[in-house]
Amino acid sequence: MLKWKIVAFLGLACGVAGVGWGYAQQRQQTGFLELRVYTALAGKRDALAARFADRTAAIYARHGITNVGYWIPQTSDGDIGVNEGRTFIYMRGYPSREERDKRLKAAHDDPEFTEVVRNQERNPDTKLIERVDSVDLVPNTTRYTAITITP
Repeated sequence: MLKWKIVAFLGLACGVAGVGWGYAQQRQQTGFLELRVYTALAGKRDALAARFADRTAAIYARHGITNVGYWIPQTSDGDIGVNEGRTFIYMRGYPSREERDKRLKAAHDDPEFTEVVRNQERNPDTKLIERVDSVDLVPNTTRYTAITITP
């Protein structure tokens, strides 16, 4: 009788361990993403892209924001508001919406952000941005999403 109890206990332990291992092998949700579409003032798109490359992306990274990617459209599409000469698109990522709010506040409160972005955008002679559109996103599934967000 004791032998069967030991075998049953070992079987149960292996089953629980197997289920735990299976859950551990599943890909975790990639987090919370934000798609940003900027319309630059005429002739200022490349200066906006340079500001991100030179300063803004580093400020975001310093505050734990994942710079997922930056894009410059090669064609225009009026239906979705993309103008190849004026549109700049990027995506940033966070572990969650709550972390987005917390990390963005920290980044926007950073003195370097004020120096680099806010002061430039307040001055009509140095302003680069006409309009910003933003879309909050979560992955549809983790099976085919290659993007991962740094915690």
